[in-house]
Amino acid sequence: MLLNTAFIRSCYIAPIFTGIYAKYGISLDDLGIPEQLMQDRMMLIPFTEVSQWFEQIERLTGDADFMVKIQQHLTLSALEIPGNWFLSAPDLAISFRRINHGVNCFQSGASYYAQQSGKILKWCYNNDFAKGKARSHDSLRVAFTLFNAIKHYVGDGNNLLKVRLSGPPIQQQETEQLFNCPVVWNAPQTELWLSIDDLLMSTEDYTYEPEPLTASIPLSQLEKLLNIPQPTDTPKVLYEMVNYSRYYGLPSVDKVAALFGISRQQLQRRLQKLGFTFTYLSGYIQCNQAIKYMLEGMDIDEIALRLGYSNSHSFSRSFTRFRRQTPTQYLAKLNLQSKKPL
Repeated sequence: MLLNTAFIRSCYIAPIFTGIYAKYGISLDDLGIPEQLMQDRMMLIPFTEVSQWFEQIERLTGDADFMVKIQQHLTLSALEIPGNWFLSAPDLAISFRRINHGVNCFQSGASYYAQQSGKILKWCYNNDFAKGKARSHDSLRVAFTLFNAIKHYVGDGNNLLKVRLSGPPIQQQETEQLFNCPVVWNAPQTELWLSIDDLLMSTEDYTYEPEPLTASIPLSQLEKLLNIPQPTDTPKVLYEMVNYSRYYGLPSVDKVAALFGISRQQLQRRLQKLGFTFTYLSGYIQCNQAIKYMLEGMDIDEIALRLGYSNSHSFSRSFTRFRRQTPTQYLAKLNLQSKKPL
């Protein structure tokens, strides 16, 4: 039994919800998505959940072409981390390489790459974890995101040669008008065809600035950014799935098994083979997250609430089992260490 699961960071799909709210007035609460989940911009979300959200948005809006109508929101510049790094290059060629390599830190189980055929460059995106109707929505999401990156350099009067999209067709005529080129659906992968000469195009907004000598984001955030599990890395996939489930209350075997689409017995057998129990794994994750919240300056009561415990006493009891000291004692130790002279 495989637990292959792909993840996408909340910051990478946040522009969709910004657009949906602006266009339709549909909020995260309407979709049953915890606001805190999207506030943690680096949180890893199972792509199966995102696929369900796409289909839910289609039902609530009554528009199969909702992604078409919010396409102006789908930009890489909307990512808070790493700032505007993707589009701060002097020309499309450098930005092209940055995106193909850098997006791997924001989405696992998918690939961004180039295929060249003579004077034509095909900018490709492949994601086998998008299924059914969600495949069309996901293909449009990425196609518009890459298209907006291209327009940043070549302007609105761009001249794509062809666009190939995965999944069944959505608003063929309107989609072709937006891309200003022929669009083919039900393709094996997403492809934007452009002239190789477009890679040399530069943005007029670029001004040269020397690279800073210090990191622009905290090292803790950088470490988290780089630590995205590959779909076949079962222990890490399990960790992140349990970590995701805590946004909906205390993690449970049934809740996590449902996220994997398996029975609780199958999940427990898999954990047993890996040498884990669910109680240990979930407690370990909750404890680690509690310490992160402490380092951010959060008090004990708020941490207990944020992690889904019914009260601070339940949280304290669970924390003490793993750290052999109460949360209050651990927090006092952190505060004491922070006051020590360097």
